[in-house]
Amino acid sequence: MAFYGQEVKKGSSRNWSEIRSVLFQSLPDEMFSKGNQKEWLIYHWNLVVGKEIAGVSSIDKVTRGILHVRVKGKEWVPVLDSLKKKIMQEINSRAGESLLNGIVFKAVA
Repeated sequence: MAFYGQEVKKGSSRNWSEIRSVLFQSLPDEMFSKGNQKEWLIYHWNLVVGKEIAGVSSIDKVTRGILHVRVKGKEWVPVLDSLKKKIMQEINSRAGESLLNGIVFKAVA
């Protein structure tokens, strides 16, 4: 790839940030405070699970460290159950603490 007559070397974009991290940093801190835990989880849920799963799921509530997620279609429940541990690890990693102890998926019509 040429850039103004020079070849761009692999790894030369090291100092660039992903757009989602820049957007996240530009949001007000109080939006993702403990009082707005559900909003924080919704934001990160969409990033963690990706577009397809986010399109068929929505966060219902969080109770005692258990995330309750509604899923459109019962066929998604076993798929998401198999990803539960990875999803929890990623969300807890993003939170910097053990925010979730479990996830419950419920199929809705």
